[in-house]
Amino acid sequence: MIFKSRLMKKYTLLLFIETITFVSGGFAQSDSFDIYKYLPPEFFTKSELPSRIEFTMMNNDTSFCTIILYKSKSLKSDALHDITSQWNERVVKRLSKANKKPARILTEKMWEGWSSTLAIGNFYQNKKKCVVMLNTFRKDKTTACVVYAFSDKLFNTVIEKFSTNIHLTQSF
Repeated sequence: MIFKSRLMKKYTLLLFIETITFVSGGFAQSDSFDIYKYLPPEFFTKSELPSRIEFTMMNNDTSFCTIILYKSKSLKSDALHDITSQWNERVVKRLSKANKKPARILTEKMWEGWSSTLAIGNFYQNKKKCVVMLNTFRKDKTTACVVYAFSDKLFNTVIEKFSTNIHLTQSF
């Protein structure tokens, strides 16, 4: 009898913990912008413009991470021209001493019906070598992109979490 009572208490406690875990997971609010639905990164500052949403974190040691979602636009070219154009516009023109061309391009992964291309390169901020990644998405006649720029590997987890929780809606 005592054994059954302890067992019931254990199961009740376990059920309570699982319920709390499930309910607290529901509090992670997703947000949306243009064709994107995403979970905002924790502890980042958000700034919003009509053409983009930017999330930024700057640590006391000057390490930083920036995530920018750009508004979608009509597609006018093939995939290689699109990634090159986006790289010049979103990376080279915005980041000081950025590589003129990406060091690596990983192409054509399907992402919820969208083809995805990832370009990776470097830039320099305060004489420190940093990483920039440009992820473009293409579907029908629409293209969109997300830029990740960061100075330290410690942001890899944040970027991975953000990028795996981003969803794209239907193109216009």
